[in-house]
Amino acid sequence: MIKRTKIYICGILGLLFSVSVLGDSAAQQLTQQLGRYQSLQADFVQYLLDASGSRLQETRGQMQLLQPNKFYWKTEDPFAQTIVSNGQEVWIYDPDLEQVTWQKLDTRVTATPALLLSGDQQMIAQQFKVRLAIGTDGMQQFDLLPKDPESLYQSMRLFILDGKLKQMQVVDTLQQKTAMHFHNLVLGADLPDEHFQFQIPTGTDVIDMR
Repeated sequence: MIKRTKIYICGILGLLFSVSVLGDSAAQQLTQQLGRYQSLQADFVQYLLDASGSRLQETRGQMQLLQPNKFYWKTEDPFAQTIVSNGQEVWIYDPDLEQVTWQKLDTRVTATPALLLSGDQQMIAQQFKVRLAIGTDGMQQFDLLPKDPESLYQSMRLFILDGKLKQMQVVDTLQQKTAMHFHNLVLGADLPDEHFQFQIPTGTDVIDMR
């Protein structure tokens, strides 16, 4: 009976470790996955969630990413906003306010979704504590906790299936939860550098924080 109990417990532990990976190994796997995203474009639906996970607000948008650190992230009405980075500077454009904030790109806040996907993937292990769980359908769930106390986000979760990003969930420092579901995803998209240089519309107020 004792031997059977030991075997049973060892079997349970083996099953748990087959679907849950911690630390450096998880970070390495995420680095390999995101390293494939040299360029990427996708449409997304973004949901603001309450504490129970119920949807409070829905926004649609598009994103384009080009490593390193170049991204175009646009949400549509009723919460329209465009965020563009050329790898050195970033523009945050609010059309309703006719205002754009122009500042240097601070890679210390790589926990933002766009920068995580387009940034230096080799830095993931230094910037995050990473855990990986694998579902029975092969879905990879990466949980990331930023090590930087000044990060804009408290936690992030990525869902990847067959090498494609399916969903991202983030919790900011104010406990606001957001989920992004991606579709029409194209890896290796032909994206010119000019696409990541924001053209400030005429009549727009510019807040220059460079």
